[in-house]
Amino acid sequence: MVGDKVTIADITLVIALQDAASANLFDPSSDDEKTVHIRKWYNAITTADFFKQAKALLSTSVIADAPSSSSAPSDRGVTMHGVAPPVKNKLYKRHRIRIKEVLKDPSYLGKTVIVAGWTRTVRKAGGKLLFLELNDGSCGTSIQCMCEASVTEGFEDAKKSGGTGSSFQLTGTLVESPSDGQAVELKVTVAKLLGAVYGGDAKGETVGGMLYPMSKKGHTLEHMREHAHLRPRAGVHAAAMRIRHAMAYATHKFFHDNGFLYIHTPIVTCADCEGAGEQFAVTTMLGTEPHAKDVNLPVFEEEEKEEKTLSKKEQKRLAKKSAKGGKVESIKPEEIKIPGAVDYTKDFFGRRGNLTVSVQLNVETHACALSDVYTFGPTFRAENSHTTRHLSEFWMIEPEIAFADLEDDINLAEDYLKYCVEYALEMCSEDLEFFENSPFGEVGLRDRLKNVLDNPFKRLTYTEAITVLEKAYADGVEFEVKPEWGIDLPSEHERYLCEQVYKKPVVLTNYPKEIKAFYMKLDDDGKTVSAADILVPKIGEIIGGSQREHRKDVLLQRCIEMGIDPKAVWWYMDLRKYGTVPHAGFGLGFERLILFITGLDNIRDVIPFPRWAGNAEF
Repeated sequence: MVGDKVTIADITLVIALQDAASANLFDPSSDDEKTVHIRKWYNAITTADFFKQAKALLSTSVIADAPSSSSAPSDRGVTMHGVAPPVKNKLYKRHRIRIKEVLKDPSYLGKTVIVAGWTRTVRKAGGKLLFLELNDGSCGTSIQCMCEASVTEGFEDAKKSGGTGSSFQLTGTLVESPSDGQAVELKVTVAKLLGAVYGGDAKGETVGGMLYPMSKKGHTLEHMREHAHLRPRAGVHAAAMRIRHAMAYATHKFFHDNGFLYIHTPIVTCADCEGAGEQFAVTTMLGTEPHAKDVNLPVFEEEEKEEKTLSKKEQKRLAKKSAKGGKVESIKPEEIKIPGAVDYTKDFFGRRGNLTVSVQLNVETHACALSDVYTFGPTFRAENSHTTRHLSEFWMIEPEIAFADLEDDINLAEDYLKYCVEYALEMCSEDLEFFENSPFGEVGLRDRLKNVLDNPFKRLTYTEAITVLEKAYADGVEFEVKPEWGIDLPSEHERYLCEQVYKKPVVLTNYPKEIKAFYMKLDDDGKTVSAADILVPKIGEIIGGSQREHRKDVLLQRCIEMGIDPKAVWWYMDLRKYGTVPHAGFGLGFERLILFITGLDNIRDVIPFPRWAGNAEF
């Protein structure tokens, strides 16, 4: 059981320790110095991917009527035949070792390794020594690399790199570090300067770091947004991107392992799912030249009506046709020709196209044939908002489940959110610790996340929540908006409920129909709809969902009430005509999830290139 290989003896002992932990005879999270080595070894095995996969397979029931006592689904994943092959590259191979692996794997100690990355700091010690703090983005921790004039090939070039931001490929021996705060360092034998920093003058022709935007000194988040092409080199953004990747992977894994199919939905649409009208138009009628003058858009002309006298024979023919029922009215929308209005029939799609604000309507079509599906992609809203919670381009995760009601939807949402939190705590511990100690992060971040796992979400109706808020308001709690039945709850009300009253995530259900979308199932009282919003501390609403209205006649009436032409969503109405089923779903704003996990305050800091009103740089 010594070395870098896992043996059957290792697995056997781990299983025995797990049984001991269940009997409270062994504590993997103990601080006892006597068991520190066994605990490190135990955690290394139990957090390894192969161990988790094996454990998941063992927990899977193969008996159709077996009780579902395990938290694992009864049918894992959507692959019904065979076993997925392991990833084994036959051609691709890195010509370096990632710094994360060098720092984590003790087997590299004393061996010659090749690393590559960008310098966080460059420190000279006289004319004989040079210390490079190198980072390749694989983890937040950098590795110190020591270059000696008498030993390191390329020493003089390294000295003239321009400092922070320069890129290197380094070959050397990994040795124990005599310095505090780091276990190992690289004693460099070959330093290959890949790219110097040309920040010595405004033209970018002189080597130096004077004008390098991401210099060693601390920078504000606003400064980093202004240099979004370079901010991945900053620790804050790099950590946020690693967590973003982890949450994307966790999302796909959660839904795949629960038997959902990933559906690619369109970005360009002619429907407005939310009915808000805050859409970006997609057109080719402006041409391809951005500085073109006198652009003329096609418009509908005034039609001249000609008086036509019908013969008696023609009048009789038309009367007979009308008596037989005449022409069946089309269910599809007809182009309304308003004189002077833009004629979109001349546009690329033959009608006005927009960037989607939600792909829910599209993914429902596949739920009504493939049962359980989800989509994960970008959405767009032309909302002139400059808050820390809004973007014009953001990503949404939208699952849809067939043969399901609102309770099923809430259960799925709670399981999914908890899985993402658990995955982050397990797989992103270093970055979470970084955010917890960062001035841009949140003190007590991991405790807040653990609280999500340790407690069931509080569930109550919108009406019950209003009663709680009204009492708080009467008792002197100050709100900018007075709580009363019928309002769309602002963030201050949502956060008060989950941060002050219940101190954990809250699920609000059965909202007034007037403030929710047309597709949400009307409740029996005729006043509310089967909607559910999940509210979490720090963020407020993070998930919004509902049972969908599957009754055609009720959906038609809801369209009329909300001012939506049923013909505009004729294909959506068709789902209720041909084999309708109860179904439900929800949407989660991915960037809000990353805010929740990282503890950052501004949504512009958790997406690579944020877009908002007045900003579409890069």
